[in-house]
Amino acid sequence: MIDALAARDIAQVFRLVQRVTRASQTHLGVATGLSQAQVSEIISGTRRVSSIDVLIRICSGLAMPGHARMTLLLGEHPSQATSRPAGNGGNRTRATTAQAERAAGSRPVNEGIRERYADVTAIYSSRSEFTAKLPPHVLFDDAKDIRAAGLSLNILCQQYADNQLLKLLAAGAHLRCMFLDPAGEAIRRQEREDDYPDGHLSALTELNIQNLAGRIRNRLPADARERLAIRVYDETIRANVLLIDDRLCIIQPYLPQMRGVDSPTMVVERNSLTPGLYPVYDGMFTSLWERSRDL
Repeated sequence: MIDALAARDIAQVFRLVQRVTRASQTHLGVATGLSQAQVSEIISGTRRVSSIDVLIRICSGLAMPGHARMTLLLGEHPSQATSRPAGNGGNRTRATTAQAERAAGSRPVNEGIRERYADVTAIYSSRSEFTAKLPPHVLFDDAKDIRAAGLSLNILCQQYADNQLLKLLAAGAHLRCMFLDPAGEAIRRQEREDDYPDGHLSALTELNIQNLAGRIRNRLPADARERLAIRVYDETIRANVLLIDDRLCIIQPYLPQMRGVDSPTMVVERNSLTPGLYPVYDGMFTSLWERSRDL
């Protein structure tokens, strides 16, 4: 690894990380803010990382220690510089950092909280920003198990190609989709909350359900149809939750007086070292699935 860092051979860095952690190219992309295609190009050698900004993003995403950053000739991470025991020089650095934090109106994050939620690897201010960084094909193309609970599940039903979804299911992937019941009371409350015309969200959700059942499930071989399960629930929606291969979780909350498309998105990657948020939303999906009904 030291040799790879000294040569700025990010392809070899990624390969070594994969060898130890068994992370997929998608997981590396989520951690470093790159697309799966970009990670693939880097590993294959068709793309070389030379941008300092990208190198810094990779360092941060892979949580490289200070000596690794120094080997890459990027200098120390600000948090390491401020914690370094030193004389007056160290005091000046700490003072400068404190002034910058006050100027930005920010406060240092409590280390215990940071460790507790270390599995949160990215936060996007809106769903459109999230989709631009992590389009559906990056999330789903290599997936083996997908669980989705939400309102209309447009990310699967509208933004991901039917032929790709058919290909996944035919190849053995399992897909469980849970929609807000288009005939229920909860979806009518959501329409009023979002200031939509009566029936707007119901019609969209019903269309997505029918497309999934008709255009997808009915076109699958008979022995593959059971891999696609569709259910509905009628409870106040808190968030869209997407779980992929028991490793990756996408959380899109619904906030008061804010349409879903304008709400933030969190990316959570399961971490064996700390419980984090992944088990919370994994359990939420399981509980909701047990209370839902089949279609």
